[in-house]
Amino acid sequence: MSEFNLNYITVITAVVNIALGFVVLKSNKEALLNRLFFIFTIILALWSIANFLFQTLSPSLLIFQSTYSTGSLALVGALPWIIFFTKKSLRFAYVVIILTLGTLLFCLPFIDGLIIERITPAGSGYTFDSGPLFSLYGAVLLVLLAYLLLSLTLAYRKSSGVDRTQFGYTLFGISFFALVSFSFGVVLPLFGIKSVVAYDAQSSLIWVGFTAYAITQHKLFNIKVIATQAFIVLLLMLILFRAISSNSTLDVIFESVVFIFTAVVSYFLVRSVQGEVERREEVEKLAGEKTEALTELSERNKNLAALQRISDIVLNESEMKIMAQKILDEIPKQLESCAGALLSIVKDSQLMAYAVSKHQASAKILSLAGGDLEKHIHPVKKDYNLTHAVLVDKEPHDSDSLSDFISPPISKAVALTIQKLIGARHIEAFPLYAGGEPFGVMMFVFTESKDRVHEQNHSIAKAISDDMSLAIQRAQAYTKLKEANAYLADLDKLKDEFISMASHELNTPLAAIEGYLSMVLDEGLGKVDPKAKEYLNRAYDSSKRLAELILDLLNVSRIEQGRLKMKFTKTNFASLVDSVIKELQLKADTKKLYLKLETSKTELPETYCDPDRIREVFVNLIGNSIKFTDKGGITIKLSKPDDHIRAEVVDTGRGIAAEDQPKLFQKFSQVKREIDEHQGTGLGLYISKNFVELHKGRIGVTSEQGKGATFFFEIPIMKSAPKEVSGAILEKPINAAQIETGPKGVPTIVKESSRESGNSNKGW
Repeated sequence: MSEFNLNYITVITAVVNIALGFVVLKSNKEALLNRLFFIFTIILALWSIANFLFQTLSPSLLIFQSTYSTGSLALVGALPWIIFFTKKSLRFAYVVIILTLGTLLFCLPFIDGLIIERITPAGSGYTFDSGPLFSLYGAVLLVLLAYLLLSLTLAYRKSSGVDRTQFGYTLFGISFFALVSFSFGVVLPLFGIKSVVAYDAQSSLIWVGFTAYAITQHKLFNIKVIATQAFIVLLLMLILFRAISSNSTLDVIFESVVFIFTAVVSYFLVRSVQGEVERREEVEKLAGEKTEALTELSERNKNLAALQRISDIVLNESEMKIMAQKILDEIPKQLESCAGALLSIVKDSQLMAYAVSKHQASAKILSLAGGDLEKHIHPVKKDYNLTHAVLVDKEPHDSDSLSDFISPPISKAVALTIQKLIGARHIEAFPLYAGGEPFGVMMFVFTESKDRVHEQNHSIAKAISDDMSLAIQRAQAYTKLKEANAYLADLDKLKDEFISMASHELNTPLAAIEGYLSMVLDEGLGKVDPKAKEYLNRAYDSSKRLAELILDLLNVSRIEQGRLKMKFTKTNFASLVDSVIKELQLKADTKKLYLKLETSKTELPETYCDPDRIREVFVNLIGNSIKFTDKGGITIKLSKPDDHIRAEVVDTGRGIAAEDQPKLFQKFSQVKREIDEHQGTGLGLYISKNFVELHKGRIGVTSEQGKGATFFFEIPIMKSAPKEVSGAILEKPINAAQIETGPKGVPTIVKESSRESGNSNKGW
């Protein structure tokens, strides 16, 4: 390469370095990275100028020494920029060391004979004799170079994305620059090749080139504006240099006009480029925000899907142990980098390991843990381990060591083995709350670092813990409710059995009482005083009402236990109602009420039913109407809508308020008790409803207060007796009880009381 070309490249190197540094500084004067970069480029420019002066002026030892001083200073100047660029803290001690080292390396070459002894002509160039500290000087520079390369290499390996790309290009550019300049300025001269020293400063263009590429492609600085401004500055300097060096006045004028014109055009060019860059940066910013929003939305959707899956488990599973295990098994599938979770709950003021996620090494892990998780139960104590601390502090805790959470009771050596088996790198534990107080701990084991976990899974893990709190509370409430229902069912069964037994036992003495009273009232044993007969009649009526109550209780017990006996026979409804009217006519006549039957013009077909149960329904409905009707009367209507027989009991009584109607067919439900002279059991309509429903029918009421009431029921017409009845036992009907006089005139019960078939008068 000719001397002119070499000098030309040296000048260009200096100008480009200064221009690049100035524009970077101008873009953000407050940024420390920009200022350090500017200082570094100034040192590089001084180095190039020192080389330029040595090549163009008369050979001078002082200028040659300055090339080594500025070259070593450039390497030292790169230190603070690289330290800050790799995001290391620039501490005061670093600054002192760098300044001291830089001053020392800058001054040493100027001390005669230590680094450079002399320079001597050699052909068209020059050579030099190195001093006694030249090798040591080179070793110090080598250490600095190694530190720079190591810092960038480590930063490159630990970074990702754009940062990694930036570090990569910068590492390659500065490595090439440093290696070339160090080789030309130190290594090769040690082997006697000293003519290449003049090329070391120009190698900084390599660093500038790769840094510029990193800037262009990866936004280290705004290269479009910087490159444009640097090119314009270089161009103007060259035009100005041509104008100054011109020999004629005409050339000077021409070059000056070109300089002014270029400056004006350049100004507008820079403004245009700046506008374009700003618009592109705005577009890229919006695009980045959109990408970030889409990424966040995608992450939220993934989290929602995970929570939905866990919610499905909660809704579909009520047994706490099964539900907890399913949720724990689902967590590693839904959470990225989560190896599993451990659930611990408080039981009798002690914290117990309850369930753990299944893992490919589950058998080995359980074996190491002792086989049974629930045996690890200890009183809650903050300093026991971090799991206990979560409960006491009522806040999450995390660690990179599994032993912090499970040791004790599990030894640290075993905990370390388990951690290696599952590849755990970070563990987080959250308290589970009920009523504001923690009742358990949810521990998550991750295979990623803490920073990565907090970036991806911390919030969703917290949400899952909250869901687990609600799920466990729901499961516990369900278990308690199930136990309470079972207990109530047992009590209800005992109650039904007691009522059934008591009713049977009461029937025997009650039948005897009725028999004796009947014998006395018939005066079969002698004349009875009229006053005494009145009292005896009242006692006899009370015994009949008591018998009806016992029968009602028996029927309710049998209905609810499914032990009611029924027998279906072909029945004529008109004849059945006629017999009921004859039975109740006396009561109607006593209140001066009419009691009549109306049938449809269409002849009613006979149907299979249990006549005793249907008769009791009619007795209950008609009896109630007589009881609550003071004027007018009761009409029983029979009809055949479609394939059903419909019976209606229509009265002209007081009616039933709308708010009371829903209560009518409930057990022990009565209406207007305060004005009824004789109270029923409140079971008549409840029993009637069940009798009708056992026939696959329905029963209801329509009424307005003060306008009477219409009770109705419908049962399907059956052409043959059913083979079975759900909720009842098909059997021969029980005949009426008979009382016979035994030896010495003592009544004896030979069959069950006739009250089982009906004839009751019950209120609602």
